[in-house]
Amino acid sequence: MNIRVLHLAPHYGGGVGTVVRALIAESRRLGGYTHRLACLEAASEATRAWAGRLGVGLADRLHWDDEALKQALSDTDLVHLHWWHHPLLNAMMHRWDLPPFRCVLWTHVNGHHPPQNFPPGLIDYPDLLVLATSWSLKAPVLAEAVTRGRDILVVRSSAGIPKMPPRVERGDGPVRVGYVGTVDPIKMHPDFIRLCLEADVPGRIVVAGGPCHEDLRAAAKAVGAEDRFEILGPIDDVPALMSRLDVLAYPLNSQHYGTGEQVLLEAVAAGVMPVVFGTENERETLDLLGCGLMADTEEQFVALLRQITTDTTILRREYRRCAALSDSELDLDKITTAWHRIYDQVFESPSKPHRICGIDHPNPHPHELLLASCQGTKLADFYSRLMKHATFDEEDWRDIPMGYLAKTRGSCFHYEKFYDDPALKQIAAAFKSRLAR
Repeated sequence: MNIRVLHLAPHYGGGVGTVVRALIAESRRLGGYTHRLACLEAASEATRAWAGRLGVGLADRLHWDDEALKQALSDTDLVHLHWWHHPLLNAMMHRWDLPPFRCVLWTHVNGHHPPQNFPPGLIDYPDLLVLATSWSLKAPVLAEAVTRGRDILVVRSSAGIPKMPPRVERGDGPVRVGYVGTVDPIKMHPDFIRLCLEADVPGRIVVAGGPCHEDLRAAAKAVGAEDRFEILGPIDDVPALMSRLDVLAYPLNSQHYGTGEQVLLEAVAAGVMPVVFGTENERETLDLLGCGLMADTEEQFVALLRQITTDTTILRREYRRCAALSDSELDLDKITTAWHRIYDQVFESPSKPHRICGIDHPNPHPHELLLASCQGTKLADFYSRLMKHATFDEEDWRDIPMGYLAKTRGSCFHYEKFYDDPALKQIAAAFKSRLAR
């Protein structure tokens, strides 16, 4: 039997695109499943080119093509829904008029913090909920379901352990330190510059990634430390950069949304030793890799980074662990085999209507979708007050997660991009006014 799988997502950019492409390619190699891509937004040229080369069917702009969306949902054996908080996906999941289908939902965010929290009812939307990290089992909205023993699976969001060129040995030269990944305080630790300077790392620290690399450059300049950093912005050749590094300094915002952290796999595969400050998700990743050091506090991260750049004994120990990397559940063949088992399981279920709970009437206003997405958090009440022309006070502002200041990622500005809604404009205007101070 050949099961037809429709991958449905807002788009296939960034890390999710990398993971989905790897999964489809490996699944096609193993056989037994046919895959198609569907995007609610316009597909990127890179996605189109990849799908064309492999002969993978692609439909896009489905948010604006109702008949094509319904046809795609009907003409498949099951829908593999790739979930993160996105206005168009939120709108689709609240619809009452879509045809029945089988659905497995894979979360590509950890679900702990707004705006990428798991909304109420998410677990009941699909036939099977699959998390990308076991840390998500501790997300507030899943607590009761986990206690009741609800069937929730975990498959790591990963493109597998890549083949990387070996790190270039330099004998007794200074330890080379770098950061590779998202350069944005939503993901990168907001005090990245300070933490690195306190560690007193020898040589210049290389920073690769965007989109806020110019802001980071300005922050380094503001403290007179621009010569301590080599800020590259986005790069195309991560393997070549990894071969230049000895240590990956990877402090993250404690409220970040991520799961896969593919860069940790790339670093270890290249023989580069990670020093990490983040969440339980990153600790789990390092445990699976069997390499790298995890800090519990900012002070410990600084101390570890200082120690690792001066004590080559620790470095040599961790390099041996990196070299021993093998037979991990992060291997792509194991991830793909897990998905094949899930597809077989969901295929046994009958097709049925799917709609997320939270709004008890069809055709909700865009601002209702936004409020439903953060129901159960402080921000739902806060947004409601802003719609009534309330103003920020300092306590409100301290409680705002950085994700709500982003242009995308499920923020009010993201909703405003797609929808002309007076209540959304009221909320966004209040944020813009406060940010302008």
